[in-house]
Amino acid sequence: MILTIQPLTGINEIKLGMTEIEIMATIENACLAANEVVFSRLEYDSHHTLHYIEISNPFGDYDLQLRYKGIDLFQTKADDLIMLLNQQASYIEDDEAEMGTQFVFKQLGLALWRPDVITEEIVHSKEFLTELSVENQEYEKRNFYFATVSLFSPSYYDSYQT
Repeated sequence: MILTIQPLTGINEIKLGMTEIEIMATIENACLAANEVVFSRLEYDSHHTLHYIEISNPFGDYDLQLRYKGIDLFQTKADDLIMLLNQQASYIEDDEAEMGTQFVFKQLGLALWRPDVITEEIVHSKEFLTELSVENQEYEKRNFYFATVSLFSPSYYDSYQT
């Protein structure tokens, strides 16, 4: 499945500003019903219209490409993705961005999150290779990529100062 993000607009047929009834009908009509798990979080504003969409990285559990301007947001390493997106818009420089776990690009209506950061140095360290099981090593390597990508309406992050 290929989903395409249109900043400040939507993902494929799912558009910001739609009602929950419209969203459910669109998911059903677009044959996304079997993959409802794709949309891990849908939030509605006080007018009951969609203003936040979160999609979780399946990490190979099923075939999903989440694309923005030809870039697969789930298959591009986090550091590379931040560099690419930062060429188009700046992100909010807060504690989460400094830690490398969350980047909010308010101008694009796009947020990227991962629970932890991993580096090549960590992956090749003696501790990583000897203290973690192979299964746990593979799990930790997921942190090279973002776990969730969110699309939000222009007013969603108004409380942030940019």
